[in-house]
Order: sequence, then C-alpha cells, then structure tokens
Amino acid sequence: MPCCPSTWAPPLAEPRPVQVHGVDQHLGWRPQGDGKWYYGLSIENGRVKDEGGLRLRSGLRTLIERYRPALRITANQDLLLCDLEPGARPDIERLLAEHGIRRPDQVSTVRRLSMACPAVPTCGLALTESERVLPGLIDQLEAELARLGLQDERISVRMTGCPNGCARPYQSDVGLVGRSGDKYTVFVGGRSLGDRLSFPLQDLVPQAQIVPLLSPLLAAFKAGRQEREGFGDYCQRLGLEKLQEVLRASSARLAS
Repeated sequence: MPCCPSTWAPPLAEPRPVQVHGVDQHLGWRPQGDGKWYYGLSIENGRVKDEGGLRLRSGLRTLIERYRPALRITANQDLLLCDLEPGARPDIERLLAEHGIRRPDQVSTVRRLSMACPAVPTCGLALTESERVLPGLIDQLEAELARLGLQDERISVRMTGCPNGCARPYQSDVGLVGRSGDKYTVFVGGRSLGDRLSFPLQDLVPQAQIVPLLSPLLAAFKAGRQEREGFGDYCQRLGLEKLQEVLRASSARLAS
C-alpha cells in the first residue's frame, strides 16, 4: 500500500545549490583521517585482468590476500584500496611494480579520464566495439596530444557501443557513440566535470579516422583557446558551424 504523506517525518529541507569546481579521482596515496591511508588505483575501463606484462588481476589478488584492505569502486571505474597502514606503503608499491601495474602518475591525463562500456561481445545492445578498442585509440590520441604539447590537458574521452551511453559520452569533452560496424558518432563540447551536454560533430566516422578528425580541432584549440578554456569549452564556444569550417580548411590543406 502507498505510504500516507502524513506518516513522514518533518519536511525535507530544500536542496542547496552546489557549484562543482573540479573532479577528484582520488588516485594515489591519500590519508583517511583516522591514521590509515587509502590508495586509488587507475583501472583502464574498469577491467581487472592479466594481459601481457600487466598482471593486474594477479597483483590485486596478492595484495588483497596479504593486507585485506576494504575496497571501493568509483564512478570512474577506478579502485580504492582502503584501511592501509602507513608502513605498508613500500611493500605495496614494490608489489604493484612487480606485476607491471603503473602508478596513477605514470598514466597519462587523457587515459585516466577515459572511459568505455563493455560493448561487443558481452553486451546484447552493442552495435560496435568500445572497451576493447578504446585503449588503442587513446594510444593514438596520447601521441597526437604530445605532438601538440597538450599532453597535460584535461580532456575526457568516453566511448560506448550504442546510443544508450552507459559510459556517459554525452557529458564529456569527446564522446564516441557506436553506430554500425566500426563507425561512430563523434560528439564534442561537453567537459570533464560532466555538467554540460556535448553535441554531434560528425556521424558514421570509421574508428581509424577518429583521431585524424580530432587532430585539426586540437591544433585550432591550442592556437585559439581563451585563458583557462578547456577543449570542450572551446568547442562549445565555437559551435558546430565554425568547427566544420576548421575541418574543411584542414581537408583543403591536405588536398593541395
């Protein structure tokens, strides 16, 4: 039976306006405030696995069996190892290094801020790949950002295998939404705070053309950004028509 309104306690207070100024991923060593520490570990796309030189699953199993930390999974698919004694730090860092697990400061900014849904082959709704291809895409983007001197820029890239958008591509600087086969709709204009929606830049972009499509926009962003303006802010300020002009001018230069 539905509850009668009169049975509720005193009315809830009106919501207070909260201005979000930044996103703390809680990575690395942090004090808990009770004499113990937690360690935030960057987990690419939230996938705990052993693959090649990265033995993430084995390393975490060993660490958890040895120290029995409390575990927290974040909204950014990262892992917090909690209730650690300060004296355990050297051994934990050695253990992680032995298993090829990089410290958060060894992971690029764009990779730490990236996110993908599982998509093909484990999601029945997926139209394209996502989790399995985003790491390679980030490899390409890392190289392009380094070439432009933008490697420390906070640019969030979110990729999903279908328009349901489970990895929140519509709120990121760059959103990649699966459409068909290896083709994606590329969205821009959101930001890493997740408080603004992006807009579609181009539809049905083959996976291999995603970074080449973004490259001239990143170069224009570096040359024409305003003070403290992020990539998504820049795209939002210019709007679709001017961004398309940048892409057309780049294509004309390549063709000449």
